[in-house]
Amino acid sequence: MPQPLDSLACQLRAAVLASDHEKASRLTVEYSAALAHFWTGLPKEERAASSLPKQSLELLNWVRDMTLMQQAMAAQHLALAQNANRRLTARALYLETSALGAQG
Repeated sequence: MPQPLDSLACQLRAAVLASDHEKASRLTVEYSAALAHFWTGLPKEERAASSLPKQSLELLNWVRDMTLMQQAMAAQHLALAQNANRRLTARALYLETSALGAQG
């Protein structure tokens, strides 16, 4: 992979792993534009032998898969937090009503 594309690919992976979705989105656009620019400059013979389409597809599939996995993990964390909140609210209500019952 040419150096500018390789650098963008590394930055894109880092942004995805850091869950920096805004940066990852921007880098995806930059990577795609740089890839298109590079690809259109290649002679047909080099395009036919290039592994660049496979590499770029693997990168973008990885980005998609990691993003989906991160979204699923975030949804699970949210569900756990909501469940904990419901339990704490129920416990607080129970303790409050128990204290009122003990006073009367």
